[in-house]
Amino acid sequence: MNKKLAPYIILFLAVLLLAVDIRLPARDYPAFESFPTEAPETVDLVINHVIGHHLMLDLLPDVLGYALLAVSCFMLGPGNKHFFKQIPWIAVSLGLYLCRHLMPFSLNGDMRFRVGYLLYFISGVLQVLVLMRAMLHVCDRLNTTENHSYNNLSIIFMLISSFAGVVSVLVWFYDLEWLSLIYFIVQLIFLGIFWYRIWTDRQLLASDKTH
Repeated sequence: MNKKLAPYIILFLAVLLLAVDIRLPARDYPAFESFPTEAPETVDLVINHVIGHHLMLDLLPDVLGYALLAVSCFMLGPGNKHFFKQIPWIAVSLGLYLCRHLMPFSLNGDMRFRVGYLLYFISGVLQVLVLMRAMLHVCDRLNTTENHSYNNLSIIFMLISSFAGVVSVLVWFYDLEWLSLIYFIVQLIFLGIFWYRIWTDRQLLASDKTH
């Protein structure tokens, strides 16, 4: 296989690791210290559902996914400077991801609730956006006069997948797990279609005719 395809394969693996989570309890968080609140149901939702009581071990580790994503951007950067611009955002997204999962070891009570509430939305949505931008830059490389319509359709499939991923993140917060699962499946289906279409253009990716 042409070595020029290697960064795209690494990028695909990064997207897979970041999109799919298979988690098992690894370590208990310090016991939550309750505090007076006028919204006990919201606190219960965030503490017991969103944050949980255990540090979870991801069998498809997101940290490795972020590392592979950064590697692929470094490899693709010389051909498209936009990939280099992704690297700071990858670092920010990784930092928020780590803060979200390690925060309960240092914060408790009201601060655990408030920080956990914010970090869930910010880190979850930013992760999807970082992946979306990386895949858009892949499409930029594929965009030629002959390939324009085909490439635009691939972008549409990728945007649908990204939108479904954001919705899945948002509805899971409200403990709508079945609805979140449906959107997650939609996300994977359209992501698979997108990458299949990219793979059919692998000769173009491996050539010097792309931008």
